[in-house]
Amino acid sequence: MTTNDRRSLGLGDVGHLLLVVLLLFFKSRALYRHIGLTGYENRFALLTCAVLLLAFFLVLPLSKKAARIVLHTLYIFICVVMALDAVYFSYAKKLTSAAQLGVAGQVANVSDTVQTLIRPWHYFLILDIPLWLIWALHRQTLFNAISRSRFAEFFDKLRSLRIKPLAGSLSGVGACALLVIGVFLTPGFRPEYAENEIYLYHGADLVKTLLADESSRPVDKSLYTSPDWSSSEYYGLAAGRNVIIIQVEALQNFVIGRSYEGQELTPNLNRMIDKDTLYFDHYYYQIGGANTADAEFAVNNSLFGSEAEGAYVKYPNLRYYSLPMLLKDHGYTTAEVFHGYYGDFWNRETVYPGQGFDDFHSLEDFEQIDPFPMGISDREMFRQTTEYLKTKAEPFYAFCITLSSHAPYAIPDKDREITLRPEDEATLFGLYLQAANYEDRVIGEFMEELKAAGLYDNSIILIYGDHYALTNTDTAIQHSVGGLLGRDYTIFDVFNVPFLIHIPGSGRTETFSLASGHIDAEPTLLCLLGITNDKSVMFGQNLLEADAGFVCEQTHVSIGSFINDEVFFQKPHNNIRSFCAVYEKDTMARLDPDDYEDLVELASSRITDCAALLARDDLLLD
Repeated sequence: MTTNDRRSLGLGDVGHLLLVVLLLFFKSRALYRHIGLTGYENRFALLTCAVLLLAFFLVLPLSKKAARIVLHTLYIFICVVMALDAVYFSYAKKLTSAAQLGVAGQVANVSDTVQTLIRPWHYFLILDIPLWLIWALHRQTLFNAISRSRFAEFFDKLRSLRIKPLAGSLSGVGACALLVIGVFLTPGFRPEYAENEIYLYHGADLVKTLLADESSRPVDKSLYTSPDWSSSEYYGLAAGRNVIIIQVEALQNFVIGRSYEGQELTPNLNRMIDKDTLYFDHYYYQIGGANTADAEFAVNNSLFGSEAEGAYVKYPNLRYYSLPMLLKDHGYTTAEVFHGYYGDFWNRETVYPGQGFDDFHSLEDFEQIDPFPMGISDREMFRQTTEYLKTKAEPFYAFCITLSSHAPYAIPDKDREITLRPEDEATLFGLYLQAANYEDRVIGEFMEELKAAGLYDNSIILIYGDHYALTNTDTAIQHSVGGLLGRDYTIFDVFNVPFLIHIPGSGRTETFSLASGHIDAEPTLLCLLGITNDKSVMFGQNLLEADAGFVCEQTHVSIGSFINDEVFFQKPHNNIRSFCAVYEKDTMARLDPDDYEDLVELASSRITDCAALLARDDLLLD
């Protein structure tokens, strides 16, 4: 057989190629539907097949063996990537990024959560890979067996039908070109939409990750300086008090003030809101790629975390002037963190000293009492935290991060007090109600422990949720939460987390309904403490003096999304214009996205300004 014959395509080769392409078409089509490209899924699936075919036919004139290796390598690679994308999108509403490779080690710490995201169809994306590997390893053995079988003559005839390599390559490349042109010429498809094709997306993402330079963007830091609030009626209302911040895992605002089957879900928080508390009922989470860790970063710095990697991973060693540093510069004796999980999770034990925290009390430091699915129980974390705080000179700053209500919300039976309807047992909705109720109880117990320790009356206590718990894209969850609310469970509800500022004995009980978020917590707190930050930028606003709310979002939506006092502008990661959605807050009526271009640009510029300052370590004021 000549070299040309070895490179030529037989009928079996063509059938094999068609099988691979058909499998890829149906797999990628399923993925594109999952990531919200409904209506475009066939066109993107055809583009994905065209990329694979083009790679094969370009290599074919050199070597059929090399072309086959390229075919299988690209196919297996993209199948694995699609499976990872599908699972990740179920939580983050975006595809994975090469920038996240640095935080991939964190997955093992939340494996239970990841398991809840996996669906049976995800296995379809990778189920055939072992078969292809077996085929590659034992292909010649299979051919030999066929040649000895009664089908040998028929098989030889099929093998004798061959397509010359150059002709096959030119025909294949031409067919790919026609396929791509056909997709681009279909009505409603714009060239820029091609960035959503899975090969092109990950290729462009890799280049962007390696070459992007966020630091070159010019930023007017005067836009993000702290004004003088000394004339505010709230200024100094809590001056000199201990600062205790409680970041509650996955606490959404829809459980506040709500009852289930006659059972009050958050009685302690409800009582707190009714007395000596400033309550922000339209407060929305603002996180980056590190979720919980970026929520605390935003609260302690009034900065946006990194959308892909998380601030603690991407920017661990910058010159910050964070809340702990600022408080200690104004007479606070210490600033410490309490969290009942491993100290290295999200790089916390490395980053906290640079954030100004004097000590980090993690799982390794607590007495191992009352273990939970993750770490120790929040009840025990709070109890041991109180015992420690009793030994500290006042005023101090204590930052407490809860954990027990982490997905999949597996509160042990002994700690469950909500009686669920049979249909809600073992559902994420039912489990979450148990988890929210548990957190409310242990926070109530913590308040009593602070009172017994003589610390409560001289403290200002901030409580907020870090991010959402239940999506509204799952039909079952949508139905269950909607039934609890007595209305549709909307995107506003998903992003809405509670924010309470409790000032015992202050006599101030108010509800603020302007749109607000995590980055607003620090400037609001500083006003109440009578402290001005004149050393670093802050991207949030003092909610006690704000005229209007504006919340920039970047996670679970795309940069450019925002929430203000009237609407939620949801910009999808696929950047398909027709998929942008604007919802009116009170009615959920769909509005015209074209009417909000200026606000989209404002939301985008604020996050990119922050990213530029972080990238060049330029957070401090001159």
